[in-house]
Amino acid sequence: MERIDTVSLTAQDEHGARVALAGGPRVPVDIDLFSSNTLFGQPGIYPDGRPMVPAAGNLDAETARELALAAGGTVARDAFDTEPLLGAVPEPGVRAGLALLSATMAAPLLGDLSGLTLPRTYGDLDAPGRVIGNDENGVRVVNARYSGEHPALLALSLTHDLLWSGEGAAHDEEATLHALGAMVHLQLIARHPAIAHTGTELARRQNSLAVTLLESRRHHDAAFRAREPEGAGTIPGGAPALASADFWSIPFAPPVTEPAAAPPALRAVLAYAGIIGADERVDAYDASVGDVLASDRGSWLSLTEHVRVAVTLGTLTVDELASAVQRSVEDTVSRFQLHDALPPRGS
Repeated sequence: MERIDTVSLTAQDEHGARVALAGGPRVPVDIDLFSSNTLFGQPGIYPDGRPMVPAAGNLDAETARELALAAGGTVARDAFDTEPLLGAVPEPGVRAGLALLSATMAAPLLGDLSGLTLPRTYGDLDAPGRVIGNDENGVRVVNARYSGEHPALLALSLTHDLLWSGEGAAHDEEATLHALGAMVHLQLIARHPAIAHTGTELARRQNSLAVTLLESRRHHDAAFRAREPEGAGTIPGGAPALASADFWSIPFAPPVTEPAAAPPALRAVLAYAGIIGADERVDAYDASVGDVLASDRGSWLSLTEHVRVAVTLGTLTVDELASAVQRSVEDTVSRFQLHDALPPRGS
């Protein structure tokens, strides 16, 4: 993973940034970055936002390749252009979404595609509210509703899908996979904030899951964790019916007594992110995975990246950060590399 590090920050900068990140919880600056209207039976987290509309059109190969390069760098472009993805996934937009995993903690998923059921193209789903699912013939596809969306916006759902045990997955598995997908989305936002600001339906759906994880933390604590029973609340000012103390308490699925076995790829992803040691085992999708994700281990998001995603998603303003680090706004923007993370003009 190519990282945005903290080498330019002083001890004062780092302390001030953590103080600023520990503020809140607060309503995001722009609720139109998140889900609003009920979509296929699922309510939005900020119902007062503008209605959501998916991006129109389809992506040709050159456009998909350029978007992969912009969002994921040369590692994503190379994955897009070469085997095994080039031969396995003919649809450029879907292939670009998969290629972008190479720039994230989900990169190990591309190490051996032989045992994976990859979505190869777009299609109409038997469950139209999903991002990835089966078409009427049982073939795994990406929802054709999102054929015009930036391919980086598929990465969250692709991470989930490639680690999923299948229909009937229980809560601990679904919470784990939603969390890992949100982490991948946050990493891509940190690299290329424009992804979060497209204003399209899929961007707003994925931003909603990411910001819910970002706000899963104790009061006055900068660190966010998937499991935090004393959480301050995941969607401040949002739909009361969707409020939860932390990410893990969101009812993603019913619990079961016999959790599904965890695939080797899950351990590979967690180890690559530094969340577990190379020799540690993860055998099942049970509550212990939540404990792992709630730990302070891992280096998958640096302090600068954390600040960048908080500013990008509007849970922190540059003025608040500048005040906390005791610098001018201009100097703060420069030190934390925020030029491209600021909301677009006119938003």
